[in-house]
Amino acid sequence: MKKRKTLLFQVGIIIAVFFFILTSVVGIVVYTGTTSMFLNAKDEMIDRDLLRVKKLVEDIPIFTTFAGFWETHQEKMRGDLTEEEYEEGSEAYAIVGVMPDKSGFESLNESEKLLMAHDFYNYISLNFNEEQFQFDYDGLYLVDISEENCGFVICRGNDEALVNRDSLGSTLGIDINSHNAVRKMRSGNYSQTEYEIVNTVGGDSYYIGYTPIETGEKVKYAVCIFYDWTEFKKVLAENLSLMLILGLIVMAAAGVLLLHFLQNTAVKPVAAIQRAVRSYIGDKDSNAVDESMKKITGAKEFTELAGDISHLSKEIERYNEDNIRLAGEKQKTATELDLASRIQKGVLPSTFPAYPDRTEFDIYASMTPAKEVGGDFYDHFLIDDDHLALVIADVSGKGVPASLFMMSSKMLINYRALAGGTPAEILKFANERICSRNIVDMFVTVWLGILEISTGKLICSNAGHEYPILQSGGRFELMKDPHGLVLGGIPGVEYSSYEIQLNKGDAVFVYTDGAAEATDSSENMFGTDRIVDALNAAPDSSPEELTAAVSKAVDDFVKDAPQFDDLTMLCLKYNGKD
Repeated sequence: MKKRKTLLFQVGIIIAVFFFILTSVVGIVVYTGTTSMFLNAKDEMIDRDLLRVKKLVEDIPIFTTFAGFWETHQEKMRGDLTEEEYEEGSEAYAIVGVMPDKSGFESLNESEKLLMAHDFYNYISLNFNEEQFQFDYDGLYLVDISEENCGFVICRGNDEALVNRDSLGSTLGIDINSHNAVRKMRSGNYSQTEYEIVNTVGGDSYYIGYTPIETGEKVKYAVCIFYDWTEFKKVLAENLSLMLILGLIVMAAAGVLLLHFLQNTAVKPVAAIQRAVRSYIGDKDSNAVDESMKKITGAKEFTELAGDISHLSKEIERYNEDNIRLAGEKQKTATELDLASRIQKGVLPSTFPAYPDRTEFDIYASMTPAKEVGGDFYDHFLIDDDHLALVIADVSGKGVPASLFMMSSKMLINYRALAGGTPAEILKFANERICSRNIVDMFVTVWLGILEISTGKLICSNAGHEYPILQSGGRFELMKDPHGLVLGGIPGVEYSSYEIQLNKGDAVFVYTDGAAEATDSSENMFGTDRIVDALNAAPDSSPEELTAAVSKAVDDFVKDAPQFDDLTMLCLKYNGKD
């Protein structure tokens, strides 16, 4: 009996915690959903209103010229024109027309400018006041958002006056200089309305929509509409408080009823199940357990649990059947990996000689993955009739993830190379694209060369890849070329290109670290020196023979040690024109 009371107490605590979490989650969901619905509705309305008001301003061809004049002549603009000032400026429209351009306005004298500036300000003010009167915003402003004069009010809606020039030169009353929406508009984002919730020093909150005035220059002015956010939060908080109180009352009542229900439908069946399990541990009599479990009644979960326990011994008999099924699934997985391996090999150039009609060069490449599929890749393709692209790369990691990353990287480099540009430009483009979608934080090292077939000039760029090996004058030597950062590391990296002049009989051999870092059973690495020695053992051989020689040298070195990394090699021999 004591154990049952303890169990009921524990269950009661669990129920209380569950209901508390449930009430909190519902409150958060309701608050978030209500806020989201309110904001979406406001966004649509504000966006429509802002675009309408914005058009009124942008219909003035030289708005920025007028705005600059209004800011520098605040005192003159706030007051009405005298009869003398009106007469002195009365020739303004006769000189430059109804809608002047900037040079026409600048050609006017001071009185004429003042009259025209008054007229256009009155036009904007009347329209702003009409908008304010019709839609009753909490604030409608045309403001300066430049860093130098941020928050300076050009015009604001006022439903109590036809023309409200007194607003010129006032301030919004809130500091918008550091607002994200304002910073975005300064960056030149003309196409999008920005929204922001702003808290004032006094504790009030406003939901503000901004839209920049498009002038073709740096953004300086914007229209903004204010809505009171404090009142909405207050009403929402009151509703949530009421919901929470009701939820607590329901929770308490439901908890009491649930505990009583659990006493009869859960605690008693659990005790019976416990006795049966202990009995089975002692005598291993599955028939006795089965008879005991059939007597258990109550909640569906407990009758199902009783059934599961009675069938436990029978499940052991099915163990071997499950093993057979798992073996079949393993075979299926192996088949799928084999198919993936063949697909991967299919995207790599594998027909040699690759360009039987081109006698100026000879090329060969191979890739041996450490697993069914790998992250290394190579590529070679004609950009045009006189330019051949050579690529070798190594993706971080192994297996299926590396192979998928490899396919994406290969297509990016191929696509950009065919569009033209230097190897450095191609690698920069590929790096930016990879970084923009690199959610798995993988990277790829790349060596890229573009051969001008007619001259033997090879322009190269290296993004963190192994040093190439160059044959010049008969012997192969390691070339320590300039390295850039791997692709996928960080965006904005600049890469450099360098030039190699290939003469007739010269060759270039590139490889991945699976060759240089191949290890034997004692953890000794093969190293680049052994690669150079293997190439120099028969320097006059064809690219296919040179690649085979290096592969054999690696195999002889590692012997029975497992292959831990993909092994990829590419060799080009330049024959020149006959």
